[in-house]
Amino acid sequence: MTKMRTRLFIIAMCLGLMETQAQVFDVADGGNLTDGKATENVVVADGFWKHWFVQMGLDMTLQNPYGYDLSKVFPNGKSFGLDLAVGKWFTHQVGVRGNFNWENALPLLENDHANWLAPFDEPGVNRDKGGYIAFYGDALVNVHNLLGAYRPDRTWNLSVYPRVGVNYNFGVSKGALCAGLGMLNTYRLSDRWSLTGDIAYIMTGSGFVGNNESGGTGTGSNSNGYLTIEIGAQCDLGVRRQESGVRRQETGVRSKESGVLTNGIWDNWFVQAGLDMSLMNPYGCNFSNSIPKGMTFGLNAAVGKWFTPEFGLRGRVQWDNGLIPNNSLEWVAPRDDPKQNYKDGGIGVATIEAMLNLTNVFVGYEPERKWHTTGYVRAGLISQFTDGSASPLMGAGLEETCRLNDRLSLFGALGYQVSTSEGMGFSTTGMEVSSGSNGFFDIDFGVRYDIGRNTFYRDVENRRKAYAQPVGTHNWSRFIANTVASVGVAYGAKTVLKAIVKEDRPDHSDDKSFPSGHAAMAFAAARSLDKEFRKESIWIPIAGYAAATAIGVERVARDRHHWYDVVAGAAVGVGSAELTWWLSDMLLGKGSNIAVGTSGNAVDVKYNF
Repeated sequence: MTKMRTRLFIIAMCLGLMETQAQVFDVADGGNLTDGKATENVVVADGFWKHWFVQMGLDMTLQNPYGYDLSKVFPNGKSFGLDLAVGKWFTHQVGVRGNFNWENALPLLENDHANWLAPFDEPGVNRDKGGYIAFYGDALVNVHNLLGAYRPDRTWNLSVYPRVGVNYNFGVSKGALCAGLGMLNTYRLSDRWSLTGDIAYIMTGSGFVGNNESGGTGTGSNSNGYLTIEIGAQCDLGVRRQESGVRRQETGVRSKESGVLTNGIWDNWFVQAGLDMSLMNPYGCNFSNSIPKGMTFGLNAAVGKWFTPEFGLRGRVQWDNGLIPNNSLEWVAPRDDPKQNYKDGGIGVATIEAMLNLTNVFVGYEPERKWHTTGYVRAGLISQFTDGSASPLMGAGLEETCRLNDRLSLFGALGYQVSTSEGMGFSTTGMEVSSGSNGFFDIDFGVRYDIGRNTFYRDVENRRKAYAQPVGTHNWSRFIANTVASVGVAYGAKTVLKAIVKEDRPDHSDDKSFPSGHAAMAFAAARSLDKEFRKESIWIPIAGYAAATAIGVERVARDRHHWYDVVAGAAVGVGSAELTWWLSDMLLGKGSNIAVGTSGNAVDVKYNF
């Protein structure tokens, strides 16, 4: 075991030496971007794949079990460990970081006196069994750049972050959620390298630090915390600042072509409100009974800000079972009286969420797009007003928004949250420590209102004029003609191939099995949908391909085709659509020659030769 730890420690140190301040962004030149207006404080963010960084450091944690005197933390609650992290700055103001921590196990970093780490009052056992590990997610906010002007030559940067994660204690084979707040300081040594210093306080479940069987923390209704102090190094994985500046000078308007101008602290805020339904799923309970035993209804509200078209933060509150009661609710405290939870005020949830607009990440940002798919991770607290307990909560989900006009949007979201056992009342789990976690689905619908205008592109009007076909508007006649033609070509191609190959069907009804005509025509239509609607919403082509795939699976299930017949049919369909749309572009142009419009009660079709 000791040899293995030594090897892992050496490997980790080597990785640290290979690390390569992600705080250096390009500053836009005044005349290039804003119609001649000075833009000294306008900063360019270069997209999702740039401004990544890695970190490595050593840390010391000071465990603080519930009910114990912090003055005795030395040496009872002291431990040492190694931190590895990877992160990205979306702008000079905000970023994200994933952090891995391995504590009380690596050579030279062991503490024989850490008896506040479970198993409680058994010094050395935790270390011998491997210590503990933790995975954290941090949402970084650079205080200097958020509240003041951005300076590329700034040496010292101060950032704050909320943190959420999970930890696992090898000493007792138990894990728990954790949530906390922290502060990151970086001091730049060169264009790539920085020194880092972190300090954070983290709350975690009672089963992690001590256990009640050994006279530890008592029941799971009280959480433990620990302070972590870390020092290390950080290095930029992107291009050097000098190289970036040279490239900007060579291209002149590179920022207009590939970058997005970041906005100010007061730009691109939004508020939202909606209704939600939650399906509680306490540990050990069959989810099929969550309706009605675990179903609650409530309201949610949030305020947030998009820092770039890809990344944003929001604060959200949720109030369940306080306005709309569920008299059959049994899976929240108090379990033996379903009506009491409603009488006492229900359930409250407060979270901070990091949002990543997946549409803009993978397709690119366009101001006219109506549909957006966003993934989010959330961290916060859940409280039962019945018993006044509060527990860490973390979760993730997907949100779809549809923009109705320049300010108003509709949204729908589906998320899954996990909380420690006391989050719904520890009596629901039958466990006295938080090793049994509860979870619940959360389904939201509502409206979002943008406060202020979109300021990501200062030359947004010029960009709109440059679009040959703005997102959200479609040349329906051209789309219908190309789709019909694609299906027709697929039909002709499959007919010819069937006559040439003459393969028996699995049910031996005839010799026209290869390729599948149904799959060919279905995938031709799906590819046409993809070409027309991908920029507006990625879900439209996904739905098209899913339907086409379902048709192919059905043909195999009915013994009408072999699996390779369907694969060949899909290839014929996609190829037919590609050929048809290519010929259409060659002969008619990319939608610019045919236009459909309305005037009064008439529909006008116009063709430009």
